[in-house]
Order: sequence, then C-alpha cells, then structure tokens
Amino acid sequence: MATLKARDVMTRKVLTIGPDVPVRKLAEFLIDHRISAAPVVDAAGVPLGVVSEGDLLRRVELGTEKKKAWWLAILADPDDDARGFVKSHGLVAGDVMTRGMIGVDPDAEIASVANLMEEKRIKRVFVLEQGKVAGVITRSDIVKTFARRPDAPARQRADSDIRADIEKEIRVQPWAPSAFVSVIVSDGAVELVGAVASDAQREGLTVLAQRVEGVRAVKDHLVVRKAGAAWAAYAV
Repeated sequence: MATLKARDVMTRKVLTIGPDVPVRKLAEFLIDHRISAAPVVDAAGVPLGVVSEGDLLRRVELGTEKKKAWWLAILADPDDDARGFVKSHGLVAGDVMTRGMIGVDPDAEIASVANLMEEKRIKRVFVLEQGKVAGVITRSDIVKTFARRPDAPARQRADSDIRADIEKEIRVQPWAPSAFVSVIVSDGAVELVGAVASDAQREGLTVLAQRVEGVRAVKDHLVVRKAGAAWAAYAV
C-alpha cells in the first residue's frame, strides 16, 4: 500500500486572516468559522504567523492577563514581559499572533507529520508550497484518514509462516522478551506461552500477534514474572 503524504491528508481550503484585523474581529472570525486557529498572512499571501484561541486567552479586557508576584517580576526578563504585554493588550492580529509557522512540504510522509505534532505538542501542521499555505493537517484529519482506510483482505496462510512472522516481529521489538515466549499456531489460532516482565508486555505481545496476517484468534497463557524472580524458572 502506497505511503500517505501530506498532500493526501491535508485540508486544502485554509482560511487566513490579515495582520491588521482587529482582535475582536479576529475572535468573531474564529467563532463564525468554527476553527481554533488561522494563519496570518500578508497581502501577498506569505505567512507571518499563526493566531489561535490560545493567543486570545490572556486578555486585559477579560482580566485574564498574566500577573506575577512582585518577587518574580524582579527576576523576570523585561523583554518577555514586554512580549506578554503586547499579547494581552495588542489591538490587531499581528500583535497577538504566534510568530513563525511550523510547516511541512506537501510530499512529507504522514508518519513524519504525526511525529512532528507529537514532538512539538501541537494540534495542527500547515503545508507550505512555494512559501505559501497550501493546506493544513489537524489531528482530526489523521484520525479521519485512518477510519476511512479499507481493511486488507484476509487470506489463509500456513501455520508455520504465521509462527515465523510472529517470532520475527517479537525479535525486532526491544520491549519483547523473545527468549521466554513460545508461539504455537494451529489452523490460524495462536497461543502465546511463557513469561513477561509486565502486563504492558503481555498486552503488547497479544496485539503484535493479532496484527500478523492470517491470524484468526490469539490466546495468551503468559505469566507476569514476580519482582525478583529468576527468569530461568519461566523458560519454555
């Protein structure tokens, strides 16, 4: 199956906003279009930053601007305080936006997009092409793509091939104690016998076996090794 790219998953219609839009109009824009963030672009469509609901969370009008204890204020970086003041008191989108944009190329693999979201702890990634916003990928877009992908057609396989694949998968997983697990396969039904270090490993091995092509069912007879117990006692 072909590797999914950013262009395959992204939403192409991206609503943008100009840097001179008043903050109140910006809030109305996000609410009216039911979006949580939008790129801020200049007259040529070049992205300047991103404005989100989070950028409007700390506002002087609401009394939610950050206030520091006096002793923290003494130690604070004046530039950080100045930027915080602009964020909470700024009058237009260009004042309150988060400058810069985390973007990916349209040909970026979807796995790298997911990794980027996780590493940066962000909810969306913009797709940039020739310096302009070509699309956006949200967590929801990735989930929807997963839900729409068709299941691979099931096919029967020899028990020996199924067992070989499971054992191979176990060997490449750093968390899987392959030396203490035996795999038995009969007519596509798998039994896992042996010992593991935790319930997490036990669950992981069960899921690993379930995902191997040709497996009809999985039963685990694995035991969780007690703390301090000798592994040799569980050898199979």
